[in-house]
Amino acid sequence: MIEFKTLEQHIPLNAAYAPLLREMFTRNEWLLRPMLEALTEESLPAYFKDVTRIWDTLLGVRNIDPTLRIVEVISGLQFHSMEFLKLQIQFAKTGIYKSSDAETIESQIYQAGDKMQRYLDGLLLTYVAWPNHYRLLNWYRDAYLRHGPYGSCLEIGPGHGYLALEQLQASEFNTLVARDLSPHSVAYTQNVLRVNGIDPSRYDVRQSNAQKGLDTDVPHFDRIVIAEVIEHVADPLSILQSLSNRSHKETLLFITTVVNIEAPDHIYLFRTLQEVRDLLSEAGMKVVDELDLPLNMNLILREPAYEVAMVCKVIS
Repeated sequence: MIEFKTLEQHIPLNAAYAPLLREMFTRNEWLLRPMLEALTEESLPAYFKDVTRIWDTLLGVRNIDPTLRIVEVISGLQFHSMEFLKLQIQFAKTGIYKSSDAETIESQIYQAGDKMQRYLDGLLLTYVAWPNHYRLLNWYRDAYLRHGPYGSCLEIGPGHGYLALEQLQASEFNTLVARDLSPHSVAYTQNVLRVNGIDPSRYDVRQSNAQKGLDTDVPHFDRIVIAEVIEHVADPLSILQSLSNRSHKETLLFITTVVNIEAPDHIYLFRTLQEVRDLLSEAGMKVVDELDLPLNMNLILREPAYEVAMVCKVIS
């Protein structure tokens, strides 16, 4: 654990992201205290590297005055943080998710440009603001991206596009097909790839509802990512089965979801980690590696809550 003054002392001179970190940690200290608790002086160089890449990306997708951009992205982070706490307290009382209608969520959130800008900005910033998301990003690199096979990649629900970016940067042989329900997520992902210099010939990012089909002629993929998606749909099994059908015996899949964690657009409730594993097995997948990140809100929650990431292969 470190204090912000320690973090600030280690920021390189004239670092472009310094104002962002000051705004994050001094104006929102009570929200971001867990991130400071997860950092050490030894981990700061790697952390600053990630902050640099994410801040450059956030600036690139919306090229306005950096001071104004900081206000925007912090607003997005506050939205996710405050809404999360409010809904999690409500979920602890009721034991059910507030949302259940996918069509209403689609029209009120995914199709709403002003809301999605804030939503995606804030969600991308959580990778360097929330310790669990920071750990998940690094585990994605270590447990998934470093392992083959490389080649054709599919991502369902790329959202802000940062995992897609890392996938394409992991190997020059990787190409990407990505499908997202929200046209605003499609545009955001395309911008993230563009500002980071990815050749457009390497990716095909389009709007499509994966619940109704994958909308691609590629028969089988070498790599598949579906992160923070299956809790957002009414029938995750059908999507997972379609991904199994587009896999070969060496395909490497990366899947994340949550257990007993509420959000404005969460529909499908997993009550235990075993329920997630059982669903993947029913879809024809086996877990080869797993990261379970507990949500430390013991004074509020009735049942254990987790963010969970799994590297899978299809059952041959």
